[in-house]
Amino acid sequence: MSFDLKLTNGDLTLANNSDFAIVQDSDKLIQDILKIVSTPLGGNSLFPWYGSPISQTLIGTAFEHNFISNIASVQLRTSLETLQNLQKEQAKTNQIVTPQEQIAAVQNIKIENNIDDVRFYAVTLTVLSKAFRQTPVSLNIQL
Repeated sequence: MSFDLKLTNGDLTLANNSDFAIVQDSDKLIQDILKIVSTPLGGNSLFPWYGSPISQTLIGTAFEHNFISNIASVQLRTSLETLQNLQKEQAKTNQIVTPQEQIAAVQNIKIENNIDDVRFYAVTLTVLSKAFRQTPVSLNIQL
């Protein structure tokens, strides 16, 4: 089973035993999605293909909302496909990646202006994991 260090609001989390907390299964899938979406594309010089251009698309553009939403949805889907390919490569290299932390398919992406502050966008997405009966995992992200 793979795992990652657990992040809470961008900070490492400590477990009850004062060691670093870990995240796995569907919680790891959620954290992996949040990491790739919140990392600007090219933001990691060692892995310039990792990340998403979505924040650059949504912030400071003067285009009509539906146009921006459509572009951002395609970009987000592409970033999730990159994550899905990374998961496949991990499995090929004999890393144990559980079905709960693997993306089987992107089910839904919805991007709307934030009701409280139009400078921000509310992103709702649902992916299906490879777990039994392709368990849906939903996230709400504010950008």
